[in-house]
Amino acid sequence: MFSFVIAYIIAIASLARRAVKSGCDSHHRKIVIFDADTDPRKHDSIVESCGGCVKKALPLINAAACVFREEDQAMALLARHGEVKWIEDDTVFAIVDTPAPDVRKCVRCFGVKRPGFSTQTTPWGVTKIDAPSVWARATGKGVRVGVVDTGVNMSHPDLAVNVKAGFDAISETEGVEDDNGHGTHVAGIIAALDNGFGVVGVAPEAHIYAVKSFDSKGKGMASDIIQGIAWCIDQGVSIINMSFGTVDSGKALELAISKAAEAGVLLVAASGNTGGQNTVLYPARDPNVVAVAASTQDDQIAAFSSSGPEVDITGPGTDIYSTYAGQRYKTLTGTSMACPHVTGVAALILSAVPGLSAKELEELICETATAMNGFPRDQQGEGLVNARAAVASAIENRL
Repeated sequence: MFSFVIAYIIAIASLARRAVKSGCDSHHRKIVIFDADTDPRKHDSIVESCGGCVKKALPLINAAACVFREEDQAMALLARHGEVKWIEDDTVFAIVDTPAPDVRKCVRCFGVKRPGFSTQTTPWGVTKIDAPSVWARATGKGVRVGVVDTGVNMSHPDLAVNVKAGFDAISETEGVEDDNGHGTHVAGIIAALDNGFGVVGVAPEAHIYAVKSFDSKGKGMASDIIQGIAWCIDQGVSIINMSFGTVDSGKALELAISKAAEAGVLLVAASGNTGGQNTVLYPARDPNVVAVAASTQDDQIAAFSSSGPEVDITGPGTDIYSTYAGQRYKTLTGTSMACPHVTGVAALILSAVPGLSAKELEELICETATAMNGFPRDQQGEGLVNARAAVASAIENRL
């Protein structure tokens, strides 16, 4: 027994020296989840004692994103540590969209008017869900919406007024300039201004709290997503839009989703673009999340839209015209685009009837959806989101 303890101590010391020497910069990240009663101030010393470096603190779930030079030995040491609950890879997630047709060839993409700065376009998806009919009573004004994505073009003329704050979870700094375009597109679907030019969003006076958890290629680490969710909770958001996904979930993000739900946040996610049965991605398939499928302009479920028993509702998701990086506009397709239509409707409801719980919001959205003929529930959930019916029901039944 004594010799085992000595060997254990020598192994720890050796790994710690190697970690310091290497800087732990060139190795895959792991997420180490600690016991609930472990003091966060001990995380660094525990990880360093096992030959690693903490790269990102994750206080929301009492965890840390770490790197280790000698992973196999370090994992063995951590697994035996009394204050370590779980260790897993820092999973890579991707934004969820698909190629769209050339804007010049897409004659139906623009809704009411042709695009441009001199006139305002109401995208077909905004019209399809009947959002304009409720703007006299509800515009999403003041409702805080978190967008965890590739960032947002904060100076975009159709978004600048509504983007209230931003956080770059990758660099852990303020400012979320979008070097991909996806996040700006999503934000515009939710809350592009009703200002007479460009486009208008579902909830044109909602407040956007933007998080950059995904890089220029649309890839993001679970730890950066978790940190983004934590920031959104701290900002007091009521809704978080998550237009991203992966096949394999991890305990770390599951914990973060659970914490957000406990904080009263409505979580909305894209179901995925892989098509077929039982293909809903994570986090959409989490029971604490509203999973959104995608429909076409002809009231069909998009062929690419992932389906399964986890699908809750459908939103417009093909040929969606919205704001884009570089103060531009672009047409994109995917459940990533369907998701913010539902998020926008949730913001409309909350502005009409403040104080509703996340559960009440979800029930209103699903109970008032318009069923799509010819499609099973696994493909459409309760049907196409209906802004007019949802807001009317909320007002009629307000306590």
